[in-house]
Amino acid sequence: MKRNYFNIPILFLLLISCGKSDLVPSESEDDKIVIPSSNGNPGLGHSDEEPLGTALALPSGIRIVARQSHPFDPDIRKLYAHANFFYVDINFVNDRMPGTPPVIVELPPGLIGVSTIHDKQNGLSIEKYLITVPPTQRLGGGRDTTTVYVGMACLNEGRSMPWYDNLGAEQVFPISRNNYQKFIVTSDPGLSKLLDLLKGHPGLKITNHWDPVAAHEEDYVVPEWMKIHNEIQEHIWEITDRFGLTHGKIIKLKERLKPYR
Repeated sequence: MKRNYFNIPILFLLLISCGKSDLVPSESEDDKIVIPSSNGNPGLGHSDEEPLGTALALPSGIRIVARQSHPFDPDIRKLYAHANFFYVDINFVNDRMPGTPPVIVELPPGLIGVSTIHDKQNGLSIEKYLITVPPTQRLGGGRDTTTVYVGMACLNEGRSMPWYDNLGAEQVFPISRNNYQKFIVTSDPGLSKLLDLLKGHPGLKITNHWDPVAAHEEDYVVPEWMKIHNEIQEHIWEITDRFGLTHGKIIKLKERLKPYR
């Protein structure tokens, strides 16, 4: 049976108030929509279509493969994340000759992981990452695979969390393995405007895991470090599933992001 993780306290956080600012001249301007809703656009909100954008460009000799039996590795050095509602695994193979230099794969901001399971979230990465993929060879033949994990925000508020059916040791991590094989760089105008605000904040880098099982408990307290990420998720849903982002919310977001530059 699926567990409804939309009841966990992490999704009902209290937004931290920045107070009335001199930058907001009037209530009417405060309520003005400046990033319009993308609700109904392909792949966002309730849409079952594929998101708009361009396919992730990979260097020559690099490909993404499935790794069905490879368990999640919680080594935080393998996590590339400035958002963390869930992680996706990306498995790179370098088909160049052994002994040649490693290849750098760029994962641009706005990378969308397209879910292969209809009721699970499409995900959005908000920062650029450079992944080193060496052309190594295993003992006995065959290529080694470079597996990394990318932190994603959710693009479909009404869908199930991608980690709801994890088993065993993976239950306590927000990992969704073997679900994301296609990656697209978004061209959605609303998301692109929000990404411009979020990029360039190294302090948002995720350095801790969170536990979805613990977050389901009644006495769960959202860690202080996660609150900004929850707020960012709420802002993304304002665009993908609701009515868009107002001038006032953007001003508050800019203030909240200042310590993370």
